[in-house]
Amino acid sequence: MGTGGTRFRSTIGKPGPATIALVALALTPGCRASPEPGEIRVGLAPSPEALVELESHHRFGRWLEVRPEPRSRAALMDACLLEQVGSAEEAMTLLDEELRRGACPSLLEARGALYVAAGYPRAAAGDFQEATRLAPERASSWYALGHAYQLLGLARQALEALDRAETLGEHQPGLFLARARALRSLERAGAAARDFAAALEGATAHPEEILVEAVMLAGSQPERVQPVELYRERLETFRGTSLSDDAWLLRALLKELRGSSQQEVRIAFRALDVAPAELAQLARVVLVAIQLADPETAASTRAALLEREPDADRRFRLERCLTLP
Repeated sequence: MGTGGTRFRSTIGKPGPATIALVALALTPGCRASPEPGEIRVGLAPSPEALVELESHHRFGRWLEVRPEPRSRAALMDACLLEQVGSAEEAMTLLDEELRRGACPSLLEARGALYVAAGYPRAAAGDFQEATRLAPERASSWYALGHAYQLLGLARQALEALDRAETLGEHQPGLFLARARALRSLERAGAAARDFAAALEGATAHPEEILVEAVMLAGSQPERVQPVELYRERLETFRGTSLSDDAWLLRALLKELRGSSQQEVRIAFRALDVAPAELAQLARVVLVAIQLADPETAASTRAALLEREPDADRRFRLERCLTLP
């Protein structure tokens, strides 16, 4: 087991080939966690191409992609299939047994991801620490460790691990999201906004969650609220942003949500029937405005915006737009 946490006990033995084959038949191609809790996808047996993907990487805890080594491939497939059908405890027991035979990074990553999903980030951090010790060049282990540290409130350690993961080639949205939250806890709003924006660009769904993060970040300090709102309005005017009625209502609602809790903001956004593209559009401009309003990132953000504008006349007008009275 990892350091700390609760031992998971199985009520069944290790699944055999017949059990795993039956589970595989119940899944859609690819060993992925369902997007909604409790959902089990039913379909035909996986195609040969899907089986190749199934053996090459797996998602554990609904968040961590784990790349197997040759010795762990079969165990990881079995454990992933068990988690997919709601048998996380059996998956944990299977991983425990394999790790008693000898540790390897992928098995530690998989068990750590299940620990996180079960609410034991400290135990997960122990597994991820061991994985980075065994394979210091494995980017996914550093990402997982940084995520666990961020959940534990260890912001500086999280940043070190996540920066290491990015240096080694990890660029998934989850990394930027974890780093943004660590930066926010250190009151580095502009840097956090930059990483929230990177997470938004890499995500494929649920832009309202990043918008909630952006709104909470914009209002985290009273002196930041007005400059952020001014930059947002000026940027949208300069760009000639076209908005639906619901999107206009959403912008009006922003001013009423100042001082609200994160859950209240989330509920307010979900009550409006705003298209995901417009939610993402608003999130982007709010995050840019936060960067412009923060002394740490203002100069670099301003320079980047001007550099991306090829037309000299528009660049001149943009420069005036970015100069607050």
